[in-house]
Amino acid sequence: MKKPATHLCLTAVSFITALIFFTLPSCGSAGGQGAATSPSLPPPSAPPQIFKSYSKDRDATMADGWARGMDMSGVAFDDDRTATLITPRHVVMAKHFSRAPGAAVIFHDRSGDRIERKLIALSQAAGDVMVGLLDAPVPANFHPYPLPSPSSSTAALLDRHVIVTDQERCLFIHRIAIIEAGVIAFKQDESKLHGWGKNLIVGDSGNPSFVISGNQLVLVETHTNGGAGSGPFYGDPTVQASVRAAVATLDPSFQIKTVSLK
Repeated sequence: MKKPATHLCLTAVSFITALIFFTLPSCGSAGGQGAATSPSLPPPSAPPQIFKSYSKDRDATMADGWARGMDMSGVAFDDDRTATLITPRHVVMAKHFSRAPGAAVIFHDRSGDRIERKLIALSQAAGDVMVGLLDAPVPANFHPYPLPSPSSSTAALLDRHVIVTDQERCLFIHRIAIIEAGVIAFKQDESKLHGWGKNLIVGDSGNPSFVISGNQLVLVETHTNGGAGSGPFYGDPTVQASVRAAVATLDPSFQIKTVSLK
Protein backbone atom coordinates (compact mmCIF):
# COMPACT_ATOMS: atom_id res chain seq x y z
CA MET A 1 0.00 0.00 0.00
CA LYS A 2 1.12 3.49 -0.77
CA LYS A 3 1.97 6.03 1.86
CA PRO A 4 1.26 8.95 2.43
CA ALA A 5 -2.44 8.06 1.77
CA THR A 6 -2.98 7.77 5.51
CA HIS A 7 -6.32 9.58 5.30
CA LEU A 8 -7.93 6.42 3.96
CA CYS A 9 -7.38 4.44 7.13
CA LEU A 10 -9.10 7.19 9.16
CA THR A 11 -12.68 8.05 9.91
CA ALA A 12 -11.83 11.34 11.57
CA VAL A 13 -14.71 13.27 10.07
CA SER A 14 -17.23 13.24 12.87
CA PHE A 15 -20.32 12.34 10.90
CA ILE A 16 -18.68 9.30 9.29
CA THR A 17 -18.14 7.40 12.52
CA ALA A 18 -21.77 6.36 12.64
CA LEU A 19 -21.65 4.54 9.31
CA ILE A 20 -21.58 0.74 9.29
CA PHE A 21 -18.81 -0.88 7.27
CA PHE A 22 -18.89 -4.25 5.50
CA THR A 23 -16.06 -6.52 4.39
CA LEU A 24 -15.27 -6.58 0.68
CA PRO A 25 -15.63 -9.96 -1.06
CA SER A 26 -12.76 -10.65 -3.45
CA CYS A 27 -13.21 -9.51 -7.06
CA GLY A 28 -14.86 -12.14 -9.24
CA SER A 29 -13.99 -13.15 -12.77
CA ALA A 30 -14.62 -10.93 -15.76
CA GLY A 31 -15.79 -11.70 -19.26
CA GLY A 32 -14.31 -10.78 -22.63
CA GLN A 33 -14.63 -7.82 -24.98
CA GLY A 34 -18.07 -6.56 -25.88
CA ALA A 35 -19.76 -3.48 -27.24
CA ALA A 36 -19.95 -0.45 -24.96
CA THR A 37 -23.40 0.16 -23.51
CA SER A 38 -25.12 2.85 -21.47
CA PRO A 39 -24.45 3.07 -17.73
CA SER A 40 -26.73 0.99 -15.53
CA LEU A 41 -26.50 -0.60 -12.11
CA PRO A 42 -25.31 -4.23 -12.08
CA PRO A 43 -27.23 -7.29 -10.92
CA PRO A 44 -26.32 -8.83 -7.53
CA SER A 45 -22.71 -10.12 -7.25
CA ALA A 46 -21.82 -8.96 -10.76
CA PRO A 47 -18.03 -8.91 -11.34
CA PRO A 48 -16.66 -5.47 -10.43
CA GLN A 49 -13.61 -5.36 -12.72
CA ILE A 50 -13.28 -2.67 -15.37
CA PHE A 51 -10.54 -4.53 -17.27
CA LYS A 52 -10.08 -8.16 -18.21
CA SER A 53 -6.36 -7.47 -18.54
CA TYR A 54 -4.53 -4.22 -17.82
CA SER A 55 -1.05 -2.84 -18.35
CA LYS A 56 -0.06 0.80 -18.17
CA ASP A 57 2.48 0.10 -20.92
CA ARG A 58 0.11 -1.18 -23.61
CA ASP A 59 -3.50 -1.40 -24.74
CA ALA A 60 -5.92 -3.10 -22.35
CA THR A 61 -8.69 -5.65 -22.73
CA MET A 62 -11.97 -4.45 -21.26
CA ALA A 63 -14.14 -6.67 -19.09
CA ASP A 64 -17.46 -7.72 -20.55
CA GLY A 65 -20.86 -7.30 -18.97
CA TRP A 66 -22.29 -4.37 -17.03
CA ALA A 67 -18.92 -2.63 -16.58
CA ARG A 68 -18.83 -1.93 -20.33
CA GLY A 69 -21.53 0.65 -19.73
CA MET A 70 -19.34 2.58 -17.32
CA ASP A 71 -17.15 4.91 -19.38
CA MET A 72 -13.85 4.94 -17.46
CA SER A 73 -11.84 6.44 -20.33
CA GLY A 74 -11.35 9.62 -18.30
CA VAL A 75 -9.78 7.86 -15.30
CA ALA A 76 -6.02 7.26 -15.23
CA PHE A 77 -5.60 4.01 -13.29
CA ASP A 78 -1.88 3.59 -14.11
CA ASP A 79 -0.81 4.77 -10.64
CA ASP A 80 -2.46 4.45 -7.21
CA ARG A 81 -2.55 8.27 -7.27
CA THR A 82 -5.51 8.19 -9.61
CA ALA A 83 -6.23 11.19 -11.85
CA THR A 84 -9.67 11.95 -13.33
CA LEU A 85 -10.43 14.18 -16.31
CA ILE A 86 -12.71 17.18 -15.79
CA THR A 87 -11.76 18.87 -19.08
CA PRO A 88 -9.75 17.48 -22.02
CA ARG A 89 -6.63 18.93 -20.37
CA HIS A 90 -7.37 19.09 -16.62
CA VAL A 91 -7.52 16.32 -14.03
CA VAL A 92 -8.47 16.17 -10.36
CA MET A 93 -6.64 14.14 -7.71
CA ALA A 94 -6.59 13.90 -3.94
CA LYS A 95 -4.48 16.76 -2.63
CA HIS A 96 -2.90 14.53 0.03
CA PHE A 97 -2.00 11.86 -2.57
CA SER A 98 -1.34 13.64 -5.87
CA ARG A 99 1.17 13.00 -8.62
CA ALA A 100 4.06 15.40 -9.06
CA PRO A 101 4.67 17.53 -12.15
CA GLY A 102 6.55 15.48 -14.74
CA ALA A 103 4.64 12.28 -13.97
CA ALA A 104 3.10 10.24 -16.76
CA VAL A 105 -0.70 10.03 -16.84
CA ILE A 106 -2.08 7.10 -18.84
CA PHE A 107 -5.67 6.59 -19.97
CA HIS A 108 -7.39 3.74 -21.80
CA ASP A 109 -10.48 4.42 -23.90
CA ARG A 110 -13.63 2.26 -24.03
CA SER A 111 -11.95 -0.05 -26.55
CA GLY A 112 -8.87 -0.40 -24.35
CA ASP A 113 -6.65 1.79 -26.53
CA ARG A 114 -3.91 3.54 -24.56
CA ILE A 115 -2.83 7.17 -24.57
CA GLU A 116 -0.12 8.85 -22.50
CA ARG A 117 0.10 12.42 -21.31
CA LYS A 118 2.41 14.22 -18.89
CA LEU A 119 1.37 16.20 -15.82
CA ILE A 120 3.04 19.59 -16.13
CA ALA A 121 1.48 21.82 -13.45
CA LEU A 122 -0.70 21.74 -10.32
CA SER A 123 -3.12 24.14 -8.64
CA GLN A 124 -4.78 23.56 -5.27
CA ALA A 125 -8.55 23.77 -4.88
CA ALA A 126 -10.73 23.63 -1.76
CA GLY A 127 -10.56 20.71 0.64
CA ASP A 128 -8.71 17.63 -0.53
CA VAL A 129 -8.72 18.60 -4.24
CA MET A 130 -5.68 19.05 -6.45
CA VAL A 131 -6.19 20.12 -10.06
CA GLY A 132 -3.53 19.10 -12.57
CA LEU A 133 -2.72 20.25 -16.11
CA LEU A 134 -1.74 17.81 -18.87
CA ASP A 135 0.83 18.68 -21.51
CA ALA A 136 -1.79 18.29 -24.25
CA PRO A 137 -5.55 17.73 -24.45
CA VAL A 138 -6.83 14.18 -24.84
CA PRO A 139 -8.69 13.25 -28.04
CA ALA A 140 -12.46 12.96 -28.20
CA ASN A 141 -12.57 9.23 -27.39
CA PHE A 142 -11.38 10.01 -23.86
CA HIS A 143 -14.15 11.40 -21.71
CA PRO A 144 -13.93 14.30 -19.20
CA TYR A 145 -16.66 14.05 -16.59
CA PRO A 146 -19.19 16.77 -15.79
CA LEU A 147 -19.77 17.89 -12.22
CA PRO A 148 -23.18 18.29 -10.55
CA SER A 149 -24.73 21.69 -10.97
CA PRO A 150 -24.66 23.53 -7.62
CA SER A 151 -28.40 24.00 -8.10
CA SER A 152 -28.95 20.24 -7.90
CA SER A 153 -30.85 19.33 -4.75
CA THR A 154 -28.54 17.68 -2.24
CA ALA A 155 -31.58 16.30 -0.41
CA ALA A 156 -32.57 14.41 -3.56
CA LEU A 157 -29.12 12.80 -3.65
CA LEU A 158 -29.37 11.22 -0.20
CA ASP A 159 -29.61 7.41 -0.35
CA ARG A 160 -28.97 7.47 -4.12
CA HIS A 161 -26.70 4.79 -5.58
CA VAL A 162 -23.12 5.85 -6.29
CA ILE A 163 -20.41 4.05 -8.29
CA VAL A 164 -17.20 3.93 -6.25
CA THR A 165 -13.82 3.09 -7.84
CA ASP A 166 -10.64 1.82 -6.21
CA GLN A 167 -6.93 1.22 -6.84
CA GLU A 168 -7.65 -2.32 -8.11
CA ARG A 169 -9.67 -0.87 -11.02
CA CYS A 170 -12.98 -2.18 -9.75
CA LEU A 171 -16.45 -0.64 -9.49
CA PHE A 172 -18.51 -0.89 -6.30
CA ILE A 173 -22.06 0.20 -5.57
CA HIS A 174 -22.65 2.22 -2.39
CA ARG A 175 -25.29 4.76 -1.37
CA ILE A 176 -24.99 8.44 -0.50
CA ALA A 177 -25.31 8.91 3.26
CA ILE A 178 -24.51 12.56 4.01
CA ILE A 179 -23.66 15.79 2.17
CA GLU A 180 -22.40 18.44 4.55
CA ALA A 181 -19.92 21.32 4.57
CA GLY A 182 -18.47 20.50 1.16
CA VAL A 183 -18.04 16.80 1.93
CA ILE A 184 -20.04 13.81 0.70
CA ALA A 185 -20.00 10.49 2.60
CA PHE A 186 -21.23 7.09 1.51
CA LYS A 187 -22.69 4.02 3.19
CA GLN A 188 -22.87 0.40 2.16
CA ASP A 189 -25.95 -0.73 0.25
CA GLU A 190 -27.43 -3.22 2.68
CA SER A 191 -29.92 -4.47 0.08
CA LYS A 192 -27.03 -6.03 -1.90
CA LEU A 193 -29.13 -5.77 -5.04
CA HIS A 194 -26.30 -4.34 -7.12
CA GLY A 195 -22.78 -5.70 -7.46
CA TRP A 196 -20.45 -5.53 -4.48
CA GLY A 197 -19.51 -3.03 -1.77
CA LYS A 198 -16.06 -2.32 -0.38
CA ASN A 199 -14.30 -0.76 2.60
CA LEU A 200 -11.83 1.69 1.07
CA ILE A 201 -8.23 1.36 2.26
CA VAL A 202 -4.87 3.12 2.05
CA GLY A 203 -4.02 3.57 -1.64
CA ASP A 204 -7.61 4.19 -2.71
CA SER A 205 -7.20 7.94 -2.13
CA GLY A 206 -8.21 10.10 -5.06
CA ASN A 207 -10.19 7.43 -6.87
CA PRO A 208 -13.42 8.92 -8.22
CA SER A 209 -17.09 8.22 -7.49
CA PHE A 210 -19.96 8.85 -9.89
CA VAL A 211 -23.73 8.96 -10.02
CA ILE A 212 -25.67 7.93 -13.10
CA SER A 213 -27.68 10.84 -14.47
CA GLY A 214 -29.64 10.04 -17.60
CA ASN A 215 -27.15 8.47 -19.98
CA GLN A 216 -23.91 9.71 -18.40
CA LEU A 217 -21.68 9.49 -15.38
CA VAL A 218 -21.33 12.60 -13.22
CA LEU A 219 -18.32 13.03 -10.94
CA VAL A 220 -19.42 13.63 -7.36
CA GLU A 221 -16.35 12.81 -5.24
CA THR A 222 -12.70 11.75 -5.03
CA HIS A 223 -11.77 9.67 -1.98
CA THR A 224 -10.23 11.19 1.13
CA ASN A 225 -11.40 8.85 3.90
CA GLY A 226 -11.88 5.13 4.21
CA GLY A 227 -14.73 2.85 5.19
CA ALA A 228 -17.56 3.24 2.68
CA GLY A 229 -15.78 6.40 1.50
CA SER A 230 -16.01 10.16 1.75
CA GLY A 231 -14.37 13.16 0.18
CA PRO A 232 -14.96 16.56 -1.41
CA PHE A 233 -18.40 16.98 -2.99
CA TYR A 234 -17.94 18.42 -6.47
CA GLY A 235 -21.47 19.82 -6.50
CA ASP A 236 -20.76 22.05 -3.51
CA PRO A 237 -20.65 25.72 -4.61
CA THR A 238 -17.44 26.51 -2.74
CA VAL A 239 -15.62 23.37 -3.89
CA GLN A 240 -16.78 23.85 -7.46
CA ALA A 241 -15.81 27.54 -7.56
CA SER A 242 -12.33 26.64 -6.35
CA VAL A 243 -12.01 23.97 -9.05
CA ARG A 244 -13.09 26.49 -11.69
CA ALA A 245 -10.49 28.95 -10.42
CA ALA A 246 -7.74 26.30 -10.50
CA VAL A 247 -8.71 25.28 -14.04
CA ALA A 248 -8.57 28.91 -15.15
CA THR A 249 -5.18 29.40 -13.48
CA LEU A 250 -3.69 26.41 -15.31
CA ASP A 251 -5.31 26.88 -18.75
CA PRO A 252 -8.36 29.15 -19.10
CA SER A 253 -9.11 27.96 -22.64
CA PHE A 254 -10.90 24.96 -21.09
CA GLN A 255 -13.82 25.02 -18.65
CA ILE A 256 -15.56 22.40 -16.55
CA LYS A 257 -19.06 21.32 -17.48
CA THR A 258 -21.93 20.87 -15.05
CA VAL A 259 -25.26 19.05 -15.32
CA SER A 260 -28.46 19.10 -13.32
CA LEU A 261 -28.79 15.63 -11.87
CA LYS A 262 -31.77 13.59 -12.99
